[in-house]
Amino acid sequence: MNHTDGGTSGSRAPGQPRRRAAWWRTGVPAMALVTVAGLAAACGGGASGSAGRSNYDIGLAYARCMRTHGDLNWPDPNSQGQFLKTKSNSAAFQAPPSAYRDCQHLLPHGGQLTSAEQAAVTPLMLKFTACMRSHRILNFPDPIVNAQGAVYDPPKGLDPNSPQVKAARQACQKYERAASKYFPPG
Repeated sequence: MNHTDGGTSGSRAPGQPRRRAAWWRTGVPAMALVTVAGLAAACGGGASGSAGRSNYDIGLAYARCMRTHGDLNWPDPNSQGQFLKTKSNSAAFQAPPSAYRDCQHLLPHGGQLTSAEQAAVTPLMLKFTACMRSHRILNFPDPIVNAQGAVYDPPKGLDPNSPQVKAARQACQKYERAASKYFPPG
């Protein structure tokens, strides 16, 4: 679901899975759209008890679990079962590692991307990379896609807050958004 948020902070606690597309490993980018159920729910797969449930219901159950396991401010999902993470509300997504472990069973495939989802995400993230490079961010790195999500390891000196990077990201966000539907929350 999550992020491309980018939504990963580089200080991921031990045991806390990296479950979203991450703009940078070491910063909270402008926005992450993290979708609860993605392709797994659409294909009828998922966690025990999630079959036949809507993305919203799955997301709501996950949010309630996160709140009861240590993150009292974890927000409810939107009507599509998505969590929107921005710089201004990123503090609401600060659950302890134990909450992620205790609640991941509520997510399709335990919050992991299936090989089919990875296969769907990879070309979208590569298109995002190519788009960034076409917008003069020539040293933008290739993504790393695996069962935990997608991550970019930016080279030193690449400032995600520079006007040039922000403009390129804005122009390329359609690929981030398309990939984000496959990422679980977190």
